[in-house]
Amino acid sequence: MPWHQTTNRYVCGMKKYAYRIVISILVFFFFRINEAHQLDDFFTWPMESTLYLIYTIAVLLMIWEVLSRAIDYWKKRTSISHTRGLYKISAKATLLVLPFVFFFSYLFIFHIKPTCNCEPARLIDLNSQFWMLVAQGFVISLLIQAYEIIRLYIEMSIQNAREKELIQKELISARFEGLKNQVNPHFLFNSFSVLTSLVETNPEVAVQFIAKLSDMYRYILENDEKDVVSVKEELAFLDDYLFLIKMRHQDAIRIDKKIDLTGLDILLPPMSLQLLVENAVKHNAFSKDEPLTILIQNEGDRFIVVENAKRPKSELTKSTGIGLKNLSKRLALSVKKGLEIVDEPQLFRVKVPLISR
Repeated sequence: MPWHQTTNRYVCGMKKYAYRIVISILVFFFFRINEAHQLDDFFTWPMESTLYLIYTIAVLLMIWEVLSRAIDYWKKRTSISHTRGLYKISAKATLLVLPFVFFFSYLFIFHIKPTCNCEPARLIDLNSQFWMLVAQGFVISLLIQAYEIIRLYIEMSIQNAREKELIQKELISARFEGLKNQVNPHFLFNSFSVLTSLVETNPEVAVQFIAKLSDMYRYILENDEKDVVSVKEELAFLDDYLFLIKMRHQDAIRIDKKIDLTGLDILLPPMSLQLLVENAVKHNAFSKDEPLTILIQNEGDRFIVVENAKRPKSELTKSTGIGLKNLSKRLALSVKKGLEIVDEPQLFRVKVPLISR
């Protein structure tokens, strides 16, 4: 570790312990004022007062150090994305500190204090002082614990705010990339080529083609800023896209769609299924004699699966995988789940996680 970093850590540590010692002294004088029956009692400084001061500083420093380290340890192993995690840590800290309070109180009252030249006390007085010291120690430990929990809560709030800001930036970037991928100039060019042919040969189907193309791009513009949409909306959009694909490739593309989510309110990222179908069409060779079959089905309410047999084109530019990476990033940021991809020599399968509303 560089010298300046070691120095900084040392200075920060000294400041931390100096702060805790000052707090310990203030706590001691607070209890001393409370226990003084008159002003002369406060200014009288017997040997017993020195012992109590040393005891207060030592015990408070030890308990504070134990609590601080324990809370930092539990923070790394406990979900504190909500206040329930803080309650769990607080409960653990309370149980942890109780044995320390009892042990140090017993040690001081029954072993350390009798060794000094203090006025002899009866056993009943020692018992009373012991329980008083336990009560004071417990109150002090609760105050320390509250301080550490509040510190942790503030750190958690700052971290969450930074993460939300980062997520928003990532989502904006992902949405922009997604929109660029969907408004593909090659797809538009091919669609207009098909439309030109249909206008001359089948005007009624041409009108239907224009309506589907219009619905498709309206959906893109309306949902490009959404994290998720309903499966019903996404399937309607996919049907429009499949209609355009079938019009272009005719019997060379076969879509086997087996989706049953009746009665379920399920969500998924917009334009995700269309992207997977587009990938299959883009990266595989097919013809009327050897059609490409794309299977789209759901696995209960957990996944929608898009799979196809792999038939690599003879002349194909190496795929960058940007589309799948973009979709996986959108899933990870919005629903904390990613795509499940199976890439085998004869089969390519992608499982898109579904989200219950």
